[in-house]
Amino acid sequence: MPLRIQDCILNNDLKGLQLEANANNINQFDENGSTPLYFACMKHCVEIDTIRALLSLGASVDQKDQYNETPLYIAVFNRRHAVARLLVDKGANVNQVNGSRKETALHIASRFGYEEIITWLLEKEADINAQDGDLETPLFAAARAGRHNSAYLLLASGANASLSNKDGKTPLYIASELKHKNVVIVLKASKADLKQAKAEADVELRMRPQRIPSTNDMLNRAAVDEVYRADVHRRCSAPPDVPNTTPMVVTEIKVPLHRLRTHDPLTGESYGPCRSLEEVGYDKPPPIPAELRNLPPPELPRVGGTTMVVGTGTMEGGREPIRVDNLLQDQVVEYISYPISKNA
Repeated sequence: MPLRIQDCILNNDLKGLQLEANANNINQFDENGSTPLYFACMKHCVEIDTIRALLSLGASVDQKDQYNETPLYIAVFNRRHAVARLLVDKGANVNQVNGSRKETALHIASRFGYEEIITWLLEKEADINAQDGDLETPLFAAARAGRHNSAYLLLASGANASLSNKDGKTPLYIASELKHKNVVIVLKASKADLKQAKAEADVELRMRPQRIPSTNDMLNRAAVDEVYRADVHRRCSAPPDVPNTTPMVVTEIKVPLHRLRTHDPLTGESYGPCRSLEEVGYDKPPPIPAELRNLPPPELPRVGGTTMVVGTGTMEGGREPIRVDNLLQDQVVEYISYPISKNA
């Protein structure tokens, strides 16, 4: 691939691409073994209109590079969903094997957890049980990578969980071996219980400590996520200069000392709770209104006697008690007790 075509691709120069590209060099390899279409699908900075222009100029949609990888494979690898859609619409084979491992695009999407691409590839009739050079299926790739969401989508679409690789290991075996508990939960569930199992796997994954992203992970995410890129730029930038501020004015406040005694030991007179406040210059508290003062309770009139009925249970029957305020001064009441005969 001539350098002029590469520059036109990187700069999204459609007019220059029309002038430089032709049938003789549109599928030519560069020094890295990449065709113009493969190079464009690999770079995130290349717009989809540039890729569409390459296809219109005669670029082979399934032309592999020196590593035996198709443009669709590298587009899925870099999670360029729109580019992958364009390639498939132009006739790209979704089941084409790629690389030394002889993987399909579904293997890559399952390994990296690209859920939207997995769903789309299955809609495009990608082989859900395709086996690579090591006889590993996309479900096996998802289980090895700890992607329970990928495993859920594949199982819900009918993936065979019993297919083993060249070492005789099943997806459940490799997930258990690598301690991917979230994947094990999904793989052990029946098809009717997949949604419940996925919810449990989500909880299990949230409880697991998050892996610290590497520099390459941060750069790759920042290349496609503008919000994350701005956050990384903010955290990696030097802190802003501290503005000059005037010193704060400090006002000394004299706090009253605590009194050890509340009453005069000689006279017993109370010192009063507000005397210490008066000594430090505070105003006296306002007088308490008469209606709010703590006056002694009113003295109730004395009522003598008892509220019990005298003579209850005797032959005379009950009668009202004799009250002191109802008696005359010269009236005397005598109570006589009679002995009870044993013969009675």
